[in-house]
Amino acid sequence: MKYVLKSFALIMLTISLNAFALTDPQEMEFTGAVNDGDMKLVKMYVETMNVNLEDSYFAWTPFLMAAAKKQLEVVKYLKEKGANINYSHPVTRFNALHHAAFNEDKLMVKYLIDAGIEQNNLKGNVTLIRALKQDRKEDMANYLISLGVKDEGCQEDKCF
Repeated sequence: MKYVLKSFALIMLTISLNAFALTDPQEMEFTGAVNDGDMKLVKMYVETMNVNLEDSYFAWTPFLMAAAKKQLEVVKYLKEKGANINYSHPVTRFNALHHAAFNEDKLMVKYLIDAGIEQNNLKGNVTLIRALKQDRKEDMANYLISLGVKDEGCQEDKCF
């Protein structure tokens, strides 16, 4: 009976330790791994530390961070683990597709569109196509159009 009680106590302790949020150094290590594409460390945090993929670090979810840093392998892994691919930064309104497009990362753009990411407009209802053209990224704008991204939004000279 003592063995059963000790085993139960050990299991409960293990479960309760996994319920705590990451410490500041752990957050730094995890977000660094996401940004650097360190799959071994990312997997360790997600699979053994039970990192909540919807937690944000200065309003950046791990999925958005990975997309902004051109870490396609991490993006694919986080999506597979249930990350919200449609998260948009509350200030910039950029989602992963916007970052991939401005980074001119065609592989990531194609992956995200095939994955069904929302094709939200930017602030002022400006489309991604228009913003890319204004940033002299015509090739990426044309690539997005070839993938079916619409240029429907504000058509005025000034949208906000």
